[in-house]
Amino acid sequence: MTHKRRLAILDDDGEHIMAVYVEPSAVGFEGADLSGLSAPLMTNLRGTSFRDATLYWANLSGSDFSGCNFEGANLAGANLRDAKLVGANLRSAFLGLDNLGGPTRLQGADLSDAALEDATLKGAEYDAKTKFPHGFSPTQAGMVHTDAT
Repeated sequence: MTHKRRLAILDDDGEHIMAVYVEPSAVGFEGADLSGLSAPLMTNLRGTSFRDATLYWANLSGSDFSGCNFEGANLAGANLRDAKLVGANLRSAFLGLDNLGGPTRLQGADLSDAALEDATLKGAEYDAKTKFPHGFSPTQAGMVHTDAT
């Protein structure tokens, strides 16, 4: 019998948003299924590990995920508009199109100093306010420039 550890996500005021179960050895939310999580404007998850987690269609707009580890995470179709991902590890993360062809939204997101090696960004949307790591080319990554809301 496998025992998993229950973790709760709380908003900045301490109110319960969602509970998930992770392996006992997991650090933070590693491997958790957080599909559909709605946690806009969160600031209390900075530096948290979401390695190999599923955040499919998550609404994380305006949240601060600076220093978070999203290595190998699935963020397909997530709303990351105006999110702060400064120094986040997004290596091998999937930020491409969801199963219905909908884009991951990165308009206004701050990806300064984020690690984007081997990340899938094809089809993800960005705008003139999106900040990328020095030398990163959203065009070469297959991202779509849009100023539409």
